[in-house]
Amino acid sequence: MKLAECLNTADITTLRRIADHYGLPGSRHSKLALLQEILFAFRSRPFLDAQVSAWHQRREQALIRLCLDPRSAFSAEELQGLFRASGLSEDSIGDCVSEGWLFPTTRFRGRLQYCIPEELKQRLRACVIGHFAQQVVTSDEGPVVFQDEEHALARDLDVLLEYTAHHDVRLTVDGAMYKRNLQQLLELLEIREAPLEGGWRFGYGRRFHDYPDRLALIYDFAYAQRYIEERDDGRLAVTDEAAEWMRLGAVEKQRALFKFYVSLYRRPILRLPQIIQLLAHVGTRWTESASMLQALGPLVNAYYYDTREQVWNSRILKMMLHLGLIRRGHDETGRDWFQITKLGQQLITPDALPSTGDEDRAPLRILIVQPNFEIAVTGETPFILNELSHFATLHQGGALRIYRITEESVQDGLKAGHRLSEWLEFLHAYAQTAIPGNVERALRDWDKRWWEAHGVLSS
Repeated sequence: MKLAECLNTADITTLRRIADHYGLPGSRHSKLALLQEILFAFRSRPFLDAQVSAWHQRREQALIRLCLDPRSAFSAEELQGLFRASGLSEDSIGDCVSEGWLFPTTRFRGRLQYCIPEELKQRLRACVIGHFAQQVVTSDEGPVVFQDEEHALARDLDVLLEYTAHHDVRLTVDGAMYKRNLQQLLELLEIREAPLEGGWRFGYGRRFHDYPDRLALIYDFAYAQRYIEERDDGRLAVTDEAAEWMRLGAVEKQRALFKFYVSLYRRPILRLPQIIQLLAHVGTRWTESASMLQALGPLVNAYYYDTREQVWNSRILKMMLHLGLIRRGHDETGRDWFQITKLGQQLITPDALPSTGDEDRAPLRILIVQPNFEIAVTGETPFILNELSHFATLHQGGALRIYRITEESVQDGLKAGHRLSEWLEFLHAYAQTAIPGNVERALRDWDKRWWEAHGVLSS
């Protein structure tokens, strides 16, 4: 909606609030007079430039998220959550309405929402990006030596499918490839990775704790798209659906991988869509990594065993390099630089990134399912705790509750009449990250074993 349309559909009380906020002249009893005065003021470039700057200074973090969101309307609950997360007061919605850049409307879906007029959103967006760019160190000349992986990720997914189709790939009881197969596969990939050497890993995918970062993303994507399956006979197999992947073009393959990366990593990195958009706007020139991280501020946070710097370097920049979105290198002084590639500019579009409002509408992702069959609970919601107790037992109380899943706890839940398939859906809905593959596989095996022992088909 344009500003004139927003003003025309607003009630006279809203128009009075705007006029009083800016001390505009004219009658407060005529809607037409108020509308004309407000439009006249907002069409003055010096006035609007000053106000946009003031709005940005008061609510910088909130405006980053609002202006980079492709949607045109937001619910009151979303805005309240966003403002709270940015350290703003509960009255912020009313203040924004009085300032004339946020308007209540029932035009979208027939319920009360708030929209930003199109031209004001464009000006705010330009202000946000311009202010952000001023904080970042850029250069026209990048490092002499840099890495650009282009379409290698998609090509290596082809290798995974070809290798699986022509080899007997055995799986451990946890559902991971045996070391011999894994080593052979890693040696065939265009971008080499070393097998994991132990350590605590979770949060970034179903098989993240079994395989190195890049292969874990490739494998999880192929599994999620049902191009591969972990069969009950302990083998990895290619499905008929894999033919769909082979028919896609190079850019379409890379776009699908990019979308999957964002959907997978945005749970542990809540602001990932906004971060990627800011990188795309600023990173057309060579950009110093450290200055970008500093400018991003609270948009990048530590995640359990990953420090803030590790999240930035390993979970964002390194994965964007693997996806062909950026090229990356170091200068002679050791500083890290990156630049958005042509492929990155082609893929990072508003429709390629999910709406940024999901995390505000779904604040109950308070479960962290870990590969050791423990579930950490980061909040207290009776409904979730009750559902959790159906197949898991409380192992540790206190501020951070720890529940543990065992075969016995699963059997107890099945005896009580609960359905494990429904409980898995519950975990997917309320978990911050993907359920580790070894946990999901074990749960399904225990479920199947129990039903077979009782002479009934599995749930």
